[in-house]
Amino acid sequence: MNERFVHITPRLSAALELLKGYDAVADIGCDHGRLTAALLQSGTCSRVFASDVSAPSLKKAEDLLSHIGKADAVSFRCGDGCSVLAPHECDAIALLGMGGTLMCRILDACPIPLMGAKAAVLQPMRAQDDIRKYLYERGYCIEADRIVLDHGRYYQVLKAVPGDAPEPIPDGFPADFFDVGYKSFTDRDPLLPQYCAHLISIYERMNRDAAGSEGETRLNAKIRALKTIIEHF
Repeated sequence: MNERFVHITPRLSAALELLKGYDAVADIGCDHGRLTAALLQSGTCSRVFASDVSAPSLKKAEDLLSHIGKADAVSFRCGDGCSVLAPHECDAIALLGMGGTLMCRILDACPIPLMGAKAAVLQPMRAQDDIRKYLYERGYCIEADRIVLDHGRYYQVLKAVPGDAPEPIPDGFPADFFDVGYKSFTDRDPLLPQYCAHLISIYERMNRDAAGSEGETRLNAKIRALKTIIEHF
């Protein structure tokens, strides 16, 4: 039987690239299993721990991996976050397609950083500032932080490794601002200026409904920070 390759989107392709070099990967919140399938079909890793809190979603992942003949290389586990993993069981963890606040909760529940994994690749759908601030305050090193334009929508995909102290914020990047990545800034990600402009337009629209409130002050601070990033890019 010819192997049927699973098509993946640009945001998943970015995550796949950042997971190269790790033999055993945990796909936490695997949903229908497309990342798990791509990890194995591309030869990026030889073993995947695929988990989801939803049993029906996990069943769909099992069906997909069986369909492409890769189920034997996957350990399917139903459970919440990284609780499905034993310490040092995997080399890297993938947390994709969930909110940044949930990612913080999942990582905070680990008895040791990343359950002993060497790296985490994260793609927050919202509250990107929450997960970035969490990683910064706990001394994680951000090895990559990429902006991906996928079917007209911007996504941010980052790779973090455990460290001992917060990284220095680069010159020209606003302190205590985590809506976009300082690593994207230092690496001169070509999409960063237009993504910042996109966020400015969103925050300016939100400001119309926040006039005179604390929300207006917060949004104005974000807009100033984004304009500073564009100015110093």
